[in-house]
Amino acid sequence: MSEYKVINLEFLSSFTQNNDAKMVRYIGMFLDLAPKAINQMKEQLANKDFVQLKTTAHSLKPQLGYMGIASIKETVIRIEEYADGEGRSEEISALIAKVDETCQVAYTELKQAIEKIS
Repeated sequence: MSEYKVINLEFLSSFTQNNDAKMVRYIGMFLDLAPKAINQMKEQLANKDFVQLKTTAHSLKPQLGYMGIASIKETVIRIEEYADGEGRSEEISALIAKVDETCQVAYTELKQAIEKIS
């Protein structure tokens, strides 16, 4: 599964005990929930709702872990930390953009993975 640049489905494969139907279901859930979470973070930042922003970023971390998107784990942790300080809107905006950009690649790779699994 190393043919992917962003995702690594080894954990998900192990977690689902190589059950293709479960893998497809979890990937589908991620493809549904992650874009919503990223959009929520953008809105929460715009509204300066740092408490909810921190919560949304925190809830995205395990989802990224299941899909093996390790490259932005630290980025999401930094979003949480900066949201706690409430004064780093520009930095948070750049971090959210990085998460969004990486996830866009992941979405494509995950859709390809579903095609291979199905």
